[in-house]
Amino acid sequence: EIIQQLKQQGKNVIYAFWHGRQFLLVFSHRNRNICIMTSLSRDGDLQTRILSTFGYKLIRGSSSSGSFHATREIIREAQGLDLAFAVDGPRGPVNEPKPGIIFLAKLTGRVIVPLATASRHKKIFEKAWDKYQMPIPFTKTVVLHGTPMEIQRDDNSADKIKELKQTLDE
Repeated sequence: EIIQQLKQQGKNVIYAFWHGRQFLLVFSHRNRNICIMTSLSRDGDLQTRILSTFGYKLIRGSSSSGSFHATREIIREAQGLDLAFAVDGPRGPVNEPKPGIIFLAKLTGRVIVPLATASRHKKIFEKAWDKYQMPIPFTKTVVLHGTPMEIQRDDNSADKIKELKQTLDE
């Protein structure tokens, strides 16, 4: 309902979620005209191949290398598309949003929609920096859309990052 209302208002969104929680989102948000940035690494090659089969538009880059190019590409290539970002990456610390999503929302006028996922039974990869969570087959799962955040150009970015973190943690 949240997304339908925003679409009726002619708005595009930026989905924001934590690394390690994206497994369910790949399927739940497939074929919805969403653009995602993937890493320039070999892991990113694999991620790009997988995500493209689910109907995502992919742009290669990251906040640690190629960020200016990737941001420019997103603004140019994602006209009319929604965006999606794991906001605590690419290397953490886990559950600490980076300022890039606020910057992008200010530049593009897109509304940030926080996403959270949970699974009753899951495998947690403890050695992974993001404590990746893989749902056990046939377990109960949920994907929640949080209250949309409209970012104004003069908003304090640090305050908005804190607000986003609080929403995602809740």
